Amino acid sequence: MTKEAIISAIFNVCKNMGLNYTAKVKSTTWNADVVVEHDTYKVAFNVCKCPRNVEATYNAMRKERVCGCWLLLPAANSPYQKQSLPCFNLIFQADKELVCLNSRFDDNSNNRLELPTFLHLLIDGKIKFAEQAEINKIELCFYKNECWKCHRENDVYFVNRLFSKEGIMIDEQHLMMDEDITFNPSIINGLKTYMHEHSSETFIMGEIKPRYSKTIGEAYPSFGCAQCDSIFGNFYLQENMIEFMYCTDSLRKAIITLDEPIKVSANCWYKVNN
Repeated sequence: MTKEAIISAIFNVCKNMGLNYTAKVKSTTWNADVVVEHDTYKVAFNVCKCPRNVEATYNAMRKERVCGCWLLLPAANSPYQKQSLPCFNLIFQADKELVCLNSRFDDNSNNRLELPTFLHLLIDGKIKFAEQAEINKIELCFYKNECWKCHRENDVYFVNRLFSKEGIMIDEQHLMMDEDITFNPSIINGLKTYMHEHSSETFIMGEIKPRYSKTIGEAYPSFGCAQCDSIFGNFYLQENMIEFMYCTDSLRKAIITLDEPIKVSANCWYKVNN
């Protein structure tokens, strides 16, 4: 994977899209390896290992209605860039050049796009950055928890992935929240609807409600035993969740539709849904 090969791929995508482009552009405030002319704006690409002054260059481009993009070749040490800046790591996998929308170490399928697909979407304005997301669907993972009092098994869940209508997907490992949404009323109502619509699926769950905890000396929303109603402490369940969240493939899952969207911090690049 070389700089010349990546630039050649940009040329090919422009030709397929019927767009004009110019190589090796130099202005008074910024430079670019390739500048592509779209309908009402331009897209400037730089291909390199360790970009410098990205934020200042990006802001200078924006003043001229130019969308900047930095495609980063593999390097032993890359300087830190703000997540909101359009700097995308390139990796070579299964004989294909892939672009990582966010961290290069995040291997979920939503995060990686083949280079030609990424270039086409970016030029068309369909790769965007979101500080926040309005979540309308949530994937829950269920596992069995033994009641500490009566020793019966119950189903409990944790939030595994969040989805927005725009195409944002956030998994639990990258979810940054000011508060826990496990017992958000929209999730509880969505789960009740899911259970009603999937009556053939068996869930052994106590009512999700406030229960008194001797440990902290007050009541809080909690899971509880379906048989004896004993509280399942949040601290104990959080330890289980941390263990299970790295092996979710083996867990039972359900995608819940929310009646009211939940706003969360996203801070990620994503592909806009068609």
